[in-house]
This record gives sequence, structure tokens and C-alpha cells, in this order.
Amino acid sequence: RVHSINDLMDYRAFRKALAEGKRVAIMGAGLIGCEFANDLRNGGYEVDVIAPDPSLMPSLLPEAAAGAVQAELERLGVRFHLGTVVERVEHQGSGVGLTLGNGEQLQADLVVSAVGLRPRTELAREAGIRSGRGIQVNRALETSAPDVFALGDCAEVDGRVLLYVLPLMACARALAKTLAGTRTEVSYGTMPVMVKTPCCPTAVCPPPMDAEGEWQVEQDGADVKALFRSPDGDTLGFAVTGRFALEKQTLAKEVPPIHRD
Repeated sequence: RVHSINDLMDYRAFRKALAEGKRVAIMGAGLIGCEFANDLRNGGYEVDVIAPDPSLMPSLLPEAAAGAVQAELERLGVRFHLGTVVERVEHQGSGVGLTLGNGEQLQADLVVSAVGLRPRTELAREAGIRSGRGIQVNRALETSAPDVFALGDCAEVDGRVLLYVLPLMACARALAKTLAGTRTEVSYGTMPVMVKTPCCPTAVCPPPMDAEGEWQVEQDGADVKALFRSPDGDTLGFAVTGRFALEKQTLAKEVPPIHRD
């Protein structure tokens, strides 16, 4: 009764198992957990989200933006249990009972495990291909083995593992040219991440992990515009929700690209 959903076959199995159910517990309040919560509520399901961090999408959003998304999801009917974890899942009739670390007891028909992605590197390692956090490739997506390439969620491109659609598309275009005979290195520009929570449209371009600076926040209810400014006043990242999400393209032009050619 606990489902991890990473491909269409997983999703098909989840929907089949949910055919007679109405209650879903989601473990994880990251990007995927929040998107599932929004979609399932729109479908009329009861949704509980359990996560160890005190705020949503902690690796992506500053506190104000995370609070705005949470408030709108709660307005939609999602119930959050933050700052705790699922300690036990047990069969309970036709569904399951969940025991949380804070002592709460929940009931659900199914559980969705949305606790994050981790590149699958076992096959590459067994083949002797260098791997770190992902399968290590250069900017041309070449692994340490001749004529073997890697891209997507499994690839660590020039030291970066970016688990989003835009980097994958950039890699696919570059690799297509390479395979067609013109060796081409991928170049990442500024790549905002779109969080697909229609109840609170959200876009974020996280600052580099080692960046110095602070968030400057403008807020009107669920409409948040947060800019990460360097000590020199440069915009190194942003997070926008609600009506401010419309400014994502303009703000993306102010943020330096991931790769500089």
C-alpha cells in the first residue's frame, strides 16, 4: 500500500490500487509531494502530507514562499503534519494506519512515498564507469567509458546533478548533435523551476549553494516575490508565487547562468 511513483508504470499501478479509495497519505513535502497533493485534492481525494522539515520544499523555497504555498494548499483542503516522520505503516482493514513520530495516528487507503530522487548508478559502477552523486560526465555528456553517454536524472554533468526538465532538454539537444556527428557541449543558462501547484503558481531559481547574500521579500498574502541579493546587490536567485509568478521570465534575465561559456 506504499507507492513510489517514478514512471508511467508506477503511476498506473498507483491509480489502479486507488480505484476504490479516497484517502491518500503523502510522505514528503518537496516539489513532487506538493504537486501530488494539489492534483489529488483537485480529484476529490482526502490528502495528508507528512514531512520532517517545518516548511515545504526546504531545498528550493525561502520561508515566505513556502508559507504561501502551504497556506493555499491548506485552503484547498490538504492537511499537513510537518516536523515529524512516519514511523510505522500497518495494514488496517482495506487500508493502512500510520503512526507518526509525534504520536499522531492517521488512516489512509494508500501511501505515496515522495521522499526525493537519487540517481541509479549501480549499473555504471559495475561497468567500471566513474560515478559520484550521479554517473559522472563532462559537458559533452561523455562518461569515462568510450562511446558511452549519460543524461537526465542519473547524470552528474560537470559536477552538477539537476533533477529537472529544462536541464534534461538542454542535454538532449546537445547529445543529439553529438550523435549526429558534431560534438556539442551542453550549456546551462538560467533555469527556473516551475512548481506545478495550480492553487499557488510558483517559480523558483535557487541561488548557488555557496552564494553569499540574503533574501529580500515582498509579500501580499499568497503573492510573494523573494529575491536573493549578493552583498553587491546582484540578483543571484529568486522565488515568486501567486501573481508574482508572472515575473519569472523577467527575473530569469537578471540571474547569472549556471554555465558561462
